[in-house]
Amino acid sequence: MLAVKSRQCKSLENKYYCPEVFLDAVATKLTQTAVLFLNVEMLNDFYARFPREVESKLGETMLSGGLERFAQEDPRIKRHLDLIKRKELLELVLAKIDGLNRMEGIGGRDREDKNDGRAGKRGRRGLLF
Repeated sequence: MLAVKSRQCKSLENKYYCPEVFLDAVATKLTQTAVLFLNVEMLNDFYARFPREVESKLGETMLSGGLERFAQEDPRIKRHLDLIKRKELLELVLAKIDGLNRMEGIGGRDREDKNDGRAGKRGRRGLLF
């Protein structure tokens, strides 16, 4: 750097006598370009890997019911999940009731066939009486 500050290198006409100035500018530019290139490469690598890494880490922890616990932290989602559970339970109850009705319908027909003669004398019988 002492050569750059000398009297000979102060004027642009003597640029051939002071290659250090040119080399310093080239080195600075190369360093800046290398830093930009490395940042771009590293950021591209990071942006390409990061979502997959997060997904794999969260996926492993969320498989054992953690996802539902995480979702229930939000009150609106919790209400919606509770609504879905109630709907599933009501559908299950409806299916059981339909099954009972079908079973009673089959058994009821057998009873009606046996009681045809008596039903006319006593009147019409309902389910409970």
